[in-house]
Amino acid sequence: MKSVRSLSLYAVRSTLPLCAMACQPLETRSPGIQDYPGELLPPTALGADLLWQQRVTASWGDGEQRGFDAAVQKQGNVLTVVGLSPLGQAGFVLTQRDAGVEFTNHTDMHLPFPPQFVLLDVQRTFFPWLTPGAADGAFEQIVGQERVVEVHRSGRLVERRFARLDGKPAGEIVVRYEWRDGDHGRRAPSRAVLDNGWLGYRLTVDTHTETLLP
Repeated sequence: MKSVRSLSLYAVRSTLPLCAMACQPLETRSPGIQDYPGELLPPTALGADLLWQQRVTASWGDGEQRGFDAAVQKQGNVLTVVGLSPLGQAGFVLTQRDAGVEFTNHTDMHLPFPPQFVLLDVQRTFFPWLTPGAADGAFEQIVGQERVVEVHRSGRLVERRFARLDGKPAGEIVVRYEWRDGDHGRRAPSRAVLDNGWLGYRLTVDTHTETLLP
């Protein structure tokens, strides 16, 4: 079985620098936790152990856009994202364990925001948040300091929204999902689009493969 570290040699490309550029609306200072609030779920909340190989397109500002490859692995109580520099060299390892978040950067590029921003996007998009009933429709629940709304159609999640109860930041984070015929039995859809209304960027995530791990 190949680990995320070995898969990163061909599957991941510079996730964190792209997210840094995606946060350009806050260019006058380095974003902090207060700019992107939220509590990380434990990795075990995802359930199954699996590996996703993905293509991510980041959009921000006045039509700026850039794409990169990504891989995400959850195994046991560990969630890991590994990336390479744009030149294909070993870049970073971002790991969440129950005890906290670890970040190792092998590049000369400074990360201008907390590493957990990346994990928050992964979890908001792909982790389960609500347990809706069997019927389709909209479901709402307060999770921590946020109101989470999910919309289900034909037995599948098609939209998810996050809003802060205190309105700080104002607006919403909205995630929309596109399921295709080949997605039957998968946890991740073919495409997920996250619009972060708090920080002003969009991430379009195309999941090419989903591999269950023993």
